[in-house]
Amino acid sequence: MTAIAGVIFCSSLKAEVNPTISEISSEMDFSNEVSGRVSELGTGERLVGATVVVKDLNIGTSTDLHGSYRLRNLPEGRHTLVVSYLGYETREIELEVKDGEVINMNTDLEQRFLTMGEVLVTSVMRGQSRAFNQQKEAENVRNIVSSQQIERFPDNNITEAVKRIPGISTEPLRGEAAAIMIRGLPASFHTVTINNQRVASTDETNRATNTAIINTDMVSAIEVSKTITPDMDADALSGSINLVTRRPVGDNKVFNVTAGSGYNNMSGRPQWIGSATYGQRDGNLDWVVSANYQKDNRATEDIRHDWGVQDFGNGNQDVLAGLRPSFYETERQRMGMTGQVEYHFSPRSSIYFMGNFNNYDEYEVRNDARHGISNGTYETPDLVTGARYEKVIREYNRITDLYSLNAGGKHDIGIATVDYNIGYSYGSFDIPLREYYAFRHSDRPDYRVDISDREFGMIEFANDFNPNDYEKMNFRYYERRNDDVKDNDLFATFNMEVPYELGRSSHFKFGGKFWTKTKERNMSEWRWTGYNGPENLTMAMFAEDKDRNMIDNRYSLGGSIDWERGKQFFNDNINDFVLDEDRFRENSDPNNYKANERIFAAYALTDNTFGNVHVNAGVRMEQVSNTYDGFRVIFDDGGDYLATEAIKADDQNYVNFFPMLNVKYQINPLTNFRFAYTNSIARPDFEYLVPYELVNSDSETVSQGNPDLEPSTSMNLDLMFEHFLSNVGILSAGVFYKNMGNFIYNESTVITEGNNAGYRLNRPENGESAYLYGIELAWQQQLTFLPGVLSGLGVYANYSHIYSEAKIIVPEERRIRLPKQAPNIFNVALSYDRGGFSGQISYSYRDTWLHSVGGSSSAPSVSEHNVYLDRFLMYSGQLDLTLNQQITPNLRVFANFNNLTNQSHQHYFNDPIYPYRNSFHSWWSNFGIRYSL
Repeated sequence: MTAIAGVIFCSSLKAEVNPTISEISSEMDFSNEVSGRVSELGTGERLVGATVVVKDLNIGTSTDLHGSYRLRNLPEGRHTLVVSYLGYETREIELEVKDGEVINMNTDLEQRFLTMGEVLVTSVMRGQSRAFNQQKEAENVRNIVSSQQIERFPDNNITEAVKRIPGISTEPLRGEAAAIMIRGLPASFHTVTINNQRVASTDETNRATNTAIINTDMVSAIEVSKTITPDMDADALSGSINLVTRRPVGDNKVFNVTAGSGYNNMSGRPQWIGSATYGQRDGNLDWVVSANYQKDNRATEDIRHDWGVQDFGNGNQDVLAGLRPSFYETERQRMGMTGQVEYHFSPRSSIYFMGNFNNYDEYEVRNDARHGISNGTYETPDLVTGARYEKVIREYNRITDLYSLNAGGKHDIGIATVDYNIGYSYGSFDIPLREYYAFRHSDRPDYRVDISDREFGMIEFANDFNPNDYEKMNFRYYERRNDDVKDNDLFATFNMEVPYELGRSSHFKFGGKFWTKTKERNMSEWRWTGYNGPENLTMAMFAEDKDRNMIDNRYSLGGSIDWERGKQFFNDNINDFVLDEDRFRENSDPNNYKANERIFAAYALTDNTFGNVHVNAGVRMEQVSNTYDGFRVIFDDGGDYLATEAIKADDQNYVNFFPMLNVKYQINPLTNFRFAYTNSIARPDFEYLVPYELVNSDSETVSQGNPDLEPSTSMNLDLMFEHFLSNVGILSAGVFYKNMGNFIYNESTVITEGNNAGYRLNRPENGESAYLYGIELAWQQQLTFLPGVLSGLGVYANYSHIYSEAKIIVPEERRIRLPKQAPNIFNVALSYDRGGFSGQISYSYRDTWLHSVGGSSSAPSVSEHNVYLDRFLMYSGQLDLTLNQQITPNLRVFANFNNLTNQSHQHYFNDPIYPYRNSFHSWWSNFGIRYSL
């Protein structure tokens, strides 16, 4: 955290001298220096990223996170100091520099958009002006979004909010965005930091941090870096997401409260939201605390299709092989707390402590009706006799925790500035409850089948079959899964910055970081497939008659069970159930692991400004050592379990160097042209590196991890043009290219020697290169130049096009687009602000992407289109609406509406004529009040 430099309180353009600070300054051996702070007139809020330039010398800098600036080694004489900030009136200050003198000059800037007289417009524009100023002054390609801009969209978690940024797509899960892809690359390819401090991963198998667990009310801004600098972690192959939490501003107290409720149309249940922030400055002490709570009651209607072929005398013909309607009732709860305190020993020396905690608790019940059409006999394409009907009901609870503690400081030691930090971060993924009850009907249904509309295959019973005769729904299996994943990270960083004379503004910076990670997974999956009790176990013992007509009354779901009675019966009679131990070992032991990684990093960079050209160049070194422990599971020729053996992989050690160059050419004070050449890395996911082995003689397969995998590396090129509009807006266009080496894919080969000769080996390997390139376009502007009532209109729009290609060889060599990489993404929003009212309608679109790569297809009908059973997620777009009304200068009410068109999420195999899964979520809303002091 940056210390406050040169703090002097003033309300005019004249410099005032504070005796205490003057004494402190005189004790330091500075000469010909001007320093101070830039604030907002009236509120005292610090302005981050303000430009401070000595007009006649073209020497300048920008303010830091506390609004502080510092100019050294100025020549004697009279000079004009120009202070500018996007959306504020520019100030010019005359001053005289004398040899050996330190001038403390604080400046207040007046908002330009105050003259519009629209209170709500001022709030939004004030927030985004700060974000744009930081983006404009940044040394790298970066997108910054303020909390005020986030509130213009009805997004309740960080992942939902980030999808509005150019070049970013998200993967949906039960109606919400669940994972972030920056420029079409997996979530584990980018880093997540809170206040620039790294946080732990929260996934069970990969390195990703799930930002969907974090409420948007926790942050004051979101920063997405598309290119990195040498003082950033290099494992940000696609980029880095930094969440800036609430912090004290100015000399006033900070007090914000949000409270509201809502409604989900599909679940018919309410939503709840609430947050509060309080902070202030007490002498040399700044502090702030914030808490938030959110509870969503959601529901999903889902239909799945299975496809096959039959020959009725005229060649192969597509038939419906299975149909599975499902209903999900989901309760999601998010809670978060964050706080920070900073103590200032002097204007140039401070220490801080900050911490944050986030908890995500999801509880879900799923009710499946499974129509096993292919288990019968196809009499004709539309009549099947003697099929199968089952019910599978699931109860599920997932808890994710993410918290971190950090302490550090920043000090001016004369010729140099040092900062340091020590921290701890903990992430966990815990499934304490995941249980299934499965039942199969003793009667065999006959089905009439209609696939004239393939998206919604239809069936009806052709005999007297009663799916809700629960006495005939016989026990099939009871399944229980537990998963406990913990990630503990400890790290320490040190940085030193030394100014020197070269160009307009120059400094040399170097530092290091030590980081150790311990990640451990304990996963178990039990299935009991028989019951030897005194009575016949049927669904009737626990049944609840909750039949639901789904998806516009197309499908009938049938009843569910009372989970409390069902679980109690199982727990009381567990000795009468028969455990499938072979399945337990196969599905449990290979998934357990322990990983230890230690990373030491060092870097050196130089940051220089020559006229209108700013250069940030340097190199980073990262040395990695790790150990992994896994298990080897062996089955005999009959598929029976033999043994589980512990495996410890050899220690791995490697070193990488990452040269980096970020160049910014300032065409004029509001226009930049950027070029970046960077190198980055993506270390293999834990599931790939764990030295597990699963030998199944029954299927003649061997599945392995590969601790010898090398990390994927990437050479990245970026070009960006950005023009910032004086009424707080932006026009930007950029192109990027990534060339990735050692790309990881799953290889399948035949073992030619040893005890398992002839078996198929499935193992992750390093492949050849993969590459992607694309364009990003953005336009954001308040159209205040329009006449009359039209001046309240505003536009937010961005478009991204991405192309990628990688080589795989499973089951044979071919080139594919990278999985989960959307070729086209766009966001568009039209807003209106006037008279205290603000409204915005927005639309977010994601193109079809390859969801997962399949092997050879066993279905000839699918093979006619492609021999590979690849799975795709179809394009989708979501229409949202937000409404706000200012009641008083401090109080406003809001209403948000999501997914107004009931956009579904649809998967298909190879071609849309083979739909696999379609999920519907309907619309939901929330409404409430926001109070800001």
